[in-house]
Amino acid sequence: MRLPNSVLAFTANDTERKDAYSKFVEYYESYMNGKKSSPNGTTFEEMNSKMLQFYKDEVERMSGRKISDYADLAQFCNFSDVRESAFAIIGMITDLIIPDALWKDFGAIAEIKNGAWGDTLKVDIEPRDLLIVAKGGRARRDFDITRQYKGEKTIVPEVHAISVGISLYDVLRGAYTLAEFVRKAVMSIETQMRYDIYDSFAAAMQTLSDSGDAQLKITGWNGDSAVALAQKVSAWNGGATAIFLGTKLALSKILPESTNTRIHLGDEYVKIGYLRDYFGISCVELEQIADYKKEFAVKLDDKKIYVLCPGTDKIVKVFVEGSTLAHNENDFYNANLQQVATLHKSYGVGAFTSALAGVINLA
Repeated sequence: MRLPNSVLAFTANDTERKDAYSKFVEYYESYMNGKKSSPNGTTFEEMNSKMLQFYKDEVERMSGRKISDYADLAQFCNFSDVRESAFAIIGMITDLIIPDALWKDFGAIAEIKNGAWGDTLKVDIEPRDLLIVAKGGRARRDFDITRQYKGEKTIVPEVHAISVGISLYDVLRGAYTLAEFVRKAVMSIETQMRYDIYDSFAAAMQTLSDSGDAQLKITGWNGDSAVALAQKVSAWNGGATAIFLGTKLALSKILPESTNTRIHLGDEYVKIGYLRDYFGISCVELEQIADYKKEFAVKLDDKKIYVLCPGTDKIVKVFVEGSTLAHNENDFYNANLQQVATLHKSYGVGAFTSALAGVINLA
């Protein structure tokens, strides 16, 4: 995994620190997936112990204070520079985890780019048309002159913020895992970015034409129509390979039209819930996510199958400005003595592309 620029700058000329940040991703994923050990056999308890020690070392290094220099851990945790260092490192870990997680789930539809503070993202939209090939005589010097112009779109990032209440003392003494400390903050920001990416993508797909030669939106599953749409999308993307993209439930509707088809219990369709290929077109699952704005609802539409070429220009562009910043409240500000930090993440999302895509509405 390539570390984000902010982490690379922070770990410059320090191989041990760089390696520790890389291993944090492995540790965090083990926690999120409920695994008891890493692929190389390290138990989660061992990983947690090592990462907690790494976190303490980073706080000491950044704050310039040593835990051993103070009467007890609680006294150490009450220094403002210790708190600020602790949450600055959490901000860095957030930057470390989120791009990797989003790429795994939305890499087929979204491109994520990072920039410095104050930057905006300018996206060039390449023209799809070709130059005119004219039939002419030898007495002509010029033929049908074609001028092509690029379109241009800009993404201006906006600040998104969440406030996290935590007892830094409990984290450093190991009362609960460091991954648990990070999880809610990271998941909250990551989930909102997922919502913004999918909403932007779905809105763009909804505007596609449903008639004539420009038809890129069809209703109901029909094998011939679906393959024809995939052919069109592939052809207009320069021959790039098209895929069917959707949730597991949506992809499960892709079935041979013959009523004589038999699906056995051991078949691939039963094992994974959908066909991996349909007439040579790969079926790729878009993992369903919870919609926390409505209790027990899910976010992705189970009645849509998208047709796109992931190897071409992505439909959605995400621009992340700067790094995650944090500010902290003063000592003993809260009655329960918990530390409160507000994490600021600045990003923007837009749907514009030179590529072509289609959508199949199942109902």
